[in-house]
Amino acid sequence: MAEFERRLRWRFAPLLLFLTMIVGLAVVAAISLLAPPRTVSGIPGDADVHAAFALMRGEKPVGTGALRFRSQLTGEAAAGYSQPDPAAAAEAQDLLARAQARHPLDARILTARAHLNLARRMFAHAERRYRRALVLAPHFGEARLGLGVTLALRAENEANPLEQRSLRLQAIAQMAAVSAGDPLRAHALYDRAMLLAQVGRHAEAERWAREYLRGEGGSVWADSLEARLGLRR
Repeated sequence: MAEFERRLRWRFAPLLLFLTMIVGLAVVAAISLLAPPRTVSGIPGDADVHAAFALMRGEKPVGTGALRFRSQLTGEAAAGYSQPDPAAAAEAQDLLARAQARHPLDARILTARAHLNLARRMFAHAERRYRRALVLAPHFGEARLGLGVTLALRAENEANPLEQRSLRLQAIAQMAAVSAGDPLRAHALYDRAMLLAQVGRHAEAERWAREYLRGEGGSVWADSLEARLGLRR
C-alpha cells in the first residue's frame, strides 16, 4: 500500500507541474489580450538622438518612389528616388548607435536607425532593424510603415515574379497593421491601395483608396492616387 501511494505521488507531481504551467500561460495570454496596446511616440530624450535628428533635418527629403512615407527622423518623403548625403547619414547612424547602446530596448532609436538604412536603400539592414523594433513595440506605426515601404522597394528590384509578389503581399500586411488612430494611417492607406493594385486585387485597392480619399481628398497625393488607380469621384 505504501509503495502504491509513493508511485501515485511520483506520477501526480509532473501532472501538477504541467497544469500549473498551462494555467500560467493562460493568465499571460489573457493579460496580453485585455491590456491596452503599448504605443510609443516622440523622440527619446538623449543628446545623441537629438544631434542625429538635427543633422538629418538639414538634408533633402528622402525619396521612396511612388509610395508615401514619413518619419520623425527623415520627414515627409518626396516622390521619386533620392538619398541623403552619405557622410551625414553615416554620422547620424553613429550617433544613434551610441544612443542605442545606452537604451537597447527603445524601439524609437532602433526604428530611426532603420529609417537611415531605408533612406540609403540598404534594405536588408532596414528590414532587420524594423522587425526588431516591432518585437519591442508591435503597435509602432512608424516601424510598420517603414517595414512595408522597405519590402515594397525590395519588390521593385526583384526579378523573380513570385518573389516580387510575395514581397508586395508582405508589404500590404504591414500597411494593414497600422492602426486607425495612428498618425501615419493615411500614408499606410495610400500605400496599401497602390500595392493592392500592383498585385491585381483591384476591388480591394479601390476600397482602401476611397477610404484614403475620404480623409485626404483635397491633397496632391489624392490626385495622384486617383490617376494611378483610374478612380472617379
